[in-house]
Parts: sequence; C-alpha cells; structure tokens
Amino acid sequence: MIGTEEYLFMLTSLMLSLVTLAAPWDVDPKIVSASMFKNGYAVVFRQFSAPTPGTYVIEKIPQSAMGTLWFTVDEGMKLEEVISTHTSKKFKVEVANSKGILAANIGRRVRLGIKNGDKVVGEVQEGKIVTVGEDYVMLQGKHGTVLVPISFVTSLEGLEGLTYQIDSQQANHVIKIRTSGKPGTVRMVSLERGMTWSPAYAIDISDPKKLTIVAKATLLNDIEDVSNIEARFVTGFPNVPFASMLEPLVQGGSVNDFGMMLSNLGGQGGRGFGGPGGGAGFQGQMAQNIAAPIAGDFGEAMSSAMLGTQQEDLFFYKQPNVTSKRGDRAYQILFKASAPFKELYTLDLADSTTNNVEYRGVPDTPPDIWHSLQFKNTSGQPFTTAIATTFKNGQILGQDTMHYVSAGTTAEVKITKALDVHAEADEAEVSRDRGAIKNPNGYALFDLVTLKGTLQVSNSKGKAITLRIKKELTGEIVDTQGSPKVSKTAKGLRSVNPGGKIEWDLDIESGKSTTLNYTYKLYVRSAS
Repeated sequence: MIGTEEYLFMLTSLMLSLVTLAAPWDVDPKIVSASMFKNGYAVVFRQFSAPTPGTYVIEKIPQSAMGTLWFTVDEGMKLEEVISTHTSKKFKVEVANSKGILAANIGRRVRLGIKNGDKVVGEVQEGKIVTVGEDYVMLQGKHGTVLVPISFVTSLEGLEGLTYQIDSQQANHVIKIRTSGKPGTVRMVSLERGMTWSPAYAIDISDPKKLTIVAKATLLNDIEDVSNIEARFVTGFPNVPFASMLEPLVQGGSVNDFGMMLSNLGGQGGRGFGGPGGGAGFQGQMAQNIAAPIAGDFGEAMSSAMLGTQQEDLFFYKQPNVTSKRGDRAYQILFKASAPFKELYTLDLADSTTNNVEYRGVPDTPPDIWHSLQFKNTSGQPFTTAIATTFKNGQILGQDTMHYVSAGTTAEVKITKALDVHAEADEAEVSRDRGAIKNPNGYALFDLVTLKGTLQVSNSKGKAITLRIKKELTGEIVDTQGSPKVSKTAKGLRSVNPGGKIEWDLDIESGKSTTLNYTYKLYVRSAS
C-alpha cells in the first residue's frame, strides 16, 4: 500500500515532469531600469516571470556588448541551460496578386472566367487547380487537364471557398532558458547601444549677488518602449574597451566570424568608452538683439528631486517612473542650486615653444580676454561635463563647456569675449649664448636664449575688473613683475628645457592700464 503523502509526492513529481516536458513558453523580458552613459550606451536591466520550471524562449534578443550579458534568478531557482539557437517559425502571409491567390488555392475547385473565350473550355472553365506556373494555371475538369494562361483569367470563383493566405516559414535566432526548482523571476543585465542622455546647464546671473544653476538631462531612447522604469544618468569614465563587440551568445555569426572579431581586439586594451562627455560648445559674444526674452524659472518648471548616488568613481543621477517610447526624447531636471559668484576676466597665453626646443614667438594678433564666472558647486552633486548657457534678465549671454566639477569645488565658465578689455603681448630676445650645448665633437647643438616678455592690459569698461593672466612657457623662469604665482616642472628625460607657468591676479580700475614683464631662458636648436 502507498501512503497518502507518498502518493502526493509521486503525483507532484509526475506533474513537474510533465510541465518540464511541455512546449517552451515565449517570453518578452521587460526593461525595469537603465543606467545611461553619455556616449550612446546604457546598462539595461530586464526581467521576466518564470511561474513554473521549464523552457522559456526569448525572440527579441538584446544587442549586448561582449562580456556584459549576465543572467540571475531568485533564490530556490536554478538555470539549467541558456543557449542561443535558431528555430523555425510558421506563419501566414497575405497574397497580393492574382497569381498568388491562384497558388494559395491549389487543390480546390474553382470557376475561372476566360477572356475572349476558348475553343475547348469556352468562356468559363471549372475544375481543380493542379498547379500554378510562371505564366499559367493547370486545371483538371470535365475537359481533362488544361493549361490556361494567367493573363487570360478575368475572374476567379471558389466552388469550395477561397483562401488569400499562404504558409511561410522563417528561421529565428532565439535564446532558450531552461529553469528548474522554484518559480520566480529571471533577470538579465547587459551593456547596449541605443539609450543615452545629454546634459546641459542654465546659469542665471540676474541677481548680482548669487547665481542659480539648473541642470537638465535629455533622455534619448532608441532601444524599445519602456514604462515606469528607474533611469540613472551616469557621469564618469567607465573602462569598457569592448563595448563595440557583440556578445557571442547574441551575435549569431559563425565561428570564423567570431575568430575574426577576436583578431581585431589587439589594439583595444584598456581604452575607456566614456570620454569626457559634452561637446566643445560654442564661444563668442552673442548679439543682444537675437535672443528673445525667456520667461520663467528653469528649475521650478519641473520637479527637481532627483537624488544621486556615488558608486566608486561613477556618479548616478536617479529619476524614477520614466516612461518613453522607442524614438522618444524626454526632458528631465536633475537639480537646482544657488551660489555666490565672482565675475572674472581671464587671459590665457599659450606656450611660444613647440617640441621643447623650437621657439615660434608670440602671435601678432591681440590675445582674447574672456568674461567668466567663478562659483562653488553647492549642489552636493558633481557637475558632469556639459554645455552651460548663461542667462541674464531673460537674455542669453553666451555658452561654454563646463568640465567636470566635484561637489564643493570651484567651477569656472566663460560667458563671452570682453571687448572692452584689451591686451597686447610680446616677447623679445635679450641675449643669445651660441653653442651653449655642444656634442663631443664640438658641434653646436643648442643656443641658450634669454627672452623678455611684456604684457599690456587696459580696462575700458565702466567698472573695475579682476583679471587673471596665465602664461605657459618652456624654459627656466628668471624674473617676474607683479608678484605672480610661479610654478615650475622638471624637464623630461628626453627634454632639454623644463616647463613653467606664471599666473597673475590683478585688479584694474576703470580707464586704467597695467604693464607686466617676465624673463626666462631656454635652449633652442642652433642654426647650422
């Protein structure tokens, strides 16, 4: 005799076996969250429910980057098998012309109308369609088996009904997942191209004491429709050098194709795909009569309660309940912050020497002075690299690329060129020690040249300004004027000259001018 518990156990085991042997279930894993980088890639999280052990078939395969596709299951479940394979799928196709309709009804009795009649079959022929050729239909009727040119058929009547569909077959590339154990959820994660975000900043300086900065994200979705997912906008420099290579499980190519792909990976090592993000941005003064007044508060127009989290060297701005159709573009506010700011005028002078020993001199054109903003990042979150547009009283003043700024540190953004602040720069040779460095044979290799630089700056604005001047140079700094900050760098192993930088911070009254001098020495290649 079999006890009740043993009987139930055997019955349960039998039912599970029958379920396991059942036909596979087609599933469509849904996106539940996505972490988007700024270069077109996103880490996409999908999942589907597996209510019973068995085989599940995924037809819509994610285009995952190599090494990034992973599967996990709930506790008590087990992945018995995950394979990529091809299956054959039958489906009906609507026929769109008379020849196709005739072919779809092979084996059925029909009545054909014949144009201009025929000596044998007359104007009408009844019979069973035997076959349909390139330009004829073969009928078997009371006149025997006859061929009727398709071009002569003027009408078709089904004596046993007509069909307008034909059977077709298609090979599909699918992923099959076989589970055992308890029911639960199967989760997938992979790096995919087609979902990204574009950041931007609006900086309002209408208040002379403090500015307001609003950060936005534009979500671009070309992967698939999503509904109420958690979107994470990522800033940072992830190192994923094989992002452009497809995961072998989803690639679907031959072994030879995979081998060719591997052979192309030699130059990939260690290259990050994230990049600094953002574009170069355009600079320059914008005509005041172009920008129409822009009303409203950028930050208050939409909720900005997007909290961010730090994960190692990456930062994630989080936005819950995001819904987007494939092809949609969505506007999201990241955060809003205020901070005191300082108006700063900047003059950056490039090094006049290239390749360490080739002195090119100072350009003849006057250098540009930029009207800039300096302020502290008080948002509690980093500023990612993005275009920053400065506004005042509803007007656009200019744009610049604001580079990554950590929380609590100082940001600097250019507004426009300062046309009322003028600068002139020049460098003159004071002395030259020819053949200061010779080779063992006494041949002159380098001359030691002493150069004196002169900077003249005049302020034609109706107010005093603070001007910061940075001069990069190659050589040894000998003398400076105006108490600047001087920094020196040691020369490289193959370099003849060291490097240096001089930085002045000046206050210049309205209508006043300032002249600064500096002197440095460097070795230049001797003329033969």
